[in-house]
Amino acid sequence: MLAGGPELVNEAELRHWKSHMMVELLLEFAGSATTPDDTAKAYSRMETLQAATYEDLQQAKKALAARRAAAD
Repeated sequence: MLAGGPELVNEAELRHWKSHMMVELLLEFAGSATTPDDTAKAYSRMETLQAATYEDLQQAKKALAARRAAAD
């Protein structure tokens, strides 16, 4: 992995985050009966998740850190 440089590390982090978020999304909808509205909502969130880039992930991390700092 070190031979691949920072781009490879960024890609690995992004893939790990996307996988984790997809599991959370599926678990949210797996525990109960699903309506057509729920299906549309889940599909929309999946599309958004798949379109996310590494830059989006970094911006989200910064925003979360700022919210946590403001809460303290």
